[in-house]
Amino acid sequence: MSLKAERHWFILLLLTDLFFIFLTWLIGPDTIGSIIFIILLFTAIIFSTGYWIARIKQKKQIGILQLFLNSLDEETEQRLLATVDESWHPAIWIASGQLREQSQTIKDKQLELQNYQEFIEAWTHEIKTPLSLATLVLANHREEMSAYVYNRMEYVRCTINNDVDRILYYARLQADHVDYRFVKLDLSDCVQECLEDFRAISDEKKIDVQLNLSHLQIISDKKVLTFMLSQLFSNAFKYTASVNGTIHVVSWSDTQDDGKIHLAVRDNGKGVPLEDLPFLFDKGFTGSHPDRQNATGMGLYLVKKYAEALSVEVNIESISTSGQGFGIELMFPII
Repeated sequence: MSLKAERHWFILLLLTDLFFIFLTWLIGPDTIGSIIFIILLFTAIIFSTGYWIARIKQKKQIGILQLFLNSLDEETEQRLLATVDESWHPAIWIASGQLREQSQTIKDKQLELQNYQEFIEAWTHEIKTPLSLATLVLANHREEMSAYVYNRMEYVRCTINNDVDRILYYARLQADHVDYRFVKLDLSDCVQECLEDFRAISDEKKIDVQLNLSHLQIISDKKVLTFMLSQLFSNAFKYTASVNGTIHVVSWSDTQDDGKIHLAVRDNGKGVPLEDLPFLFDKGFTGSHPDRQNATGMGLYLVKKYAEALSVEVNIESISTSGQGFGIELMFPII
């Protein structure tokens, strides 16, 4: 209840007062001064009391309405009906029915989504077992296979493993709370360990991987950082030039300008169109480049999300829109 909403009642009271003041003036002009004061004082008391009572009643109705919207049960509905005028009862009954129906629909959809997420997570964990077995078989029976067969099998295993990791880390982002284990790491060691998983791909595609790494210490979560690096390397191996493909991985410490440790992964592919640049970290964005139409658009999105969680900055290098390759940098605080 507000004064603006009730101004018509206030105006009616003033008009009534004016009418009685006029009658008083006709009956006894000598007493008009004291009568006017009494009439206006009485009107002010009546209006203030009515306004105060209405405010208390409205506050009570809002409280019960909030309880009803939170629970939507019969008890709070009856309490709400008891506090409002009967003319509002049909509207409340209609609203109650629609709200209960919508609430049940939302609960059903949430349950379906939860079941779907649990199924995907369970499936991705189960697929890890045959992947581990494939890794073991490939490692123990490498000599029994030709180099061609081994590289093809290892290439397939790495690709599937990368895709499964992407699903797991995406599901992990949806969790209410994600635990990280920050430890001191040698950035060069992390890069070289991660690149081992891409050795079969580099052999298969005849890609030259050139490393210029310094032994720089960072603090990070090793598993998550390894996943981020795998996404950057996966992109580089996928989009580098098909002939004479080259990937440069460089790290350096910039103590003069920004005070950061940099790690850059650069390929010599076609890069990305300038118009795609602002959207590269958007979920599901594949861009207008024909080579990227079959991508999921999740790799760089996940890199950006986990970089924020690990306090790592991500930067797209300017060469990426020049048609002379694609470069992306991770920047870590110096410890």
